[in-house]
Amino acid sequence: MTLNIEKLNSEIQINAKQLGINKYDVYGFSKEESTASSKNKKPFGLNSSNKSSLIIRVWNHKNQVGVTSTSDLTPKGLTDALKLAHSSSEFGSLESIYDFSEHCTNEKENFQILHDNLNLTKMNDLVAKCILGESKILENSPLFKSVPYNKIADSITTRFYFNSLGAFKREDKNISYCYFYPLAQEEGKIPREVGEFSMTNGFDKLNVEECFNKAIEKTKSHLNYKNIKSGKYKVIFSPDAFLDLLGAFSNFINAQNILDKKSLSSEDSLGSDIASPLFSLKDSPLHEKNPAKQHFDEEGTRTQNIEIIKNGNLKTFLHSSFTAKKFNTISTGHANIGAKVTISPHFFHVQAPQSVSQKQNKNNESNVIYIEAVKALHAGVNALQGSFSLPFDGFILNQGHKESIESATVAGDFLTLLKDICYIDDKEEVTPSGIAPEIWVNELSITGNAN
Repeated sequence: MTLNIEKLNSEIQINAKQLGINKYDVYGFSKEESTASSKNKKPFGLNSSNKSSLIIRVWNHKNQVGVTSTSDLTPKGLTDALKLAHSSSEFGSLESIYDFSEHCTNEKENFQILHDNLNLTKMNDLVAKCILGESKILENSPLFKSVPYNKIADSITTRFYFNSLGAFKREDKNISYCYFYPLAQEEGKIPREVGEFSMTNGFDKLNVEECFNKAIEKTKSHLNYKNIKSGKYKVIFSPDAFLDLLGAFSNFINAQNILDKKSLSSEDSLGSDIASPLFSLKDSPLHEKNPAKQHFDEEGTRTQNIEIIKNGNLKTFLHSSFTAKKFNTISTGHANIGAKVTISPHFFHVQAPQSVSQKQNKNNESNVIYIEAVKALHAGVNALQGSFSLPFDGFILNQGHKESIESATVAGDFLTLLKDICYIDDKEEVTPSGIAPEIWVNELSITGNAN
């Protein structure tokens, strides 16, 4: 059932007036999703859901803010949420005074991005494609024992923001994704599991066949593996691996983390050279290839493509309206509201250099580590100190020959890594979390199992 946002806005406005609440704002979403998995070439784990939720902020006469989140969107549920937020505002901070975003103080910046006739793909179609993918993998080689992780999903999401000054923003989007992670094993060797994830804007654009074929090729490439000796190696990060590492250390561009003294940067870092001159970084939520564009953040601020690092020089931090005032600048549209407003990036874009003095080819390199995917980011990253020690899937490259590494970890300091970037390929790849080319780093510590 589609959520009527305009009716919801009207009901909250009436309830707030009856409760004597003069200032409030609301961010929420409604999501319909169908997912399908398969097991032994039969349907497995089918799921359809319809979820709606919102978060309400209420200001009292002292400008303190109370917050309530709820999934009960009935008139009674909304009234209860407003009452609870109002009463909890008495305990709101008197030091961190939040306010509406400068983009949400009147109706002039209201907008809606609607997509008519959005319909979820039928479950039968999801199941058929999932079974097809699993079957093709299992039939490709007897080495493929199973596909324990596989899924195809289609979802329609509506995000919205409105407040007591009449600001109103809404966007609809249709996101589809699939993944296949086969388990393969040669006799006498350990099992290997590598996969592929693909996400698009709309199910008709989702190339399931390409996804499971890539999963097959990736897994096969890791069957012939070897141990490597510990030591210092030149390292090439795949776009996926580098973006994952960048996201784990994104506190260095997060203005709220800087105010909280939980960042690798300080206010004085702006304008300094923090990375190799080869390195430029944008956050591009509106990039044409981003399958999940976001046109406003949870404060209702319009998002924009912003330049964060240019040629190694730090140009700006990511801001909410609160941190923007503290830093005497404007919000960049990266806020998440709650009892405390937090900040997060949308869609990183590591730019390939516009000109490369001497193009390099990894097939001409010797004894170089290629990191395809980093793992255990939740445990192997110390975001406050900048250090990391992570297991990874990857290869050792020698003059065009690549051999999978059985198991190894890569360790280093993130800010040092940024300065040690020695080459950035000119071919960008689109991933679910951003866009990046392959990133070459002069030297990192690798711990292997070979004697």
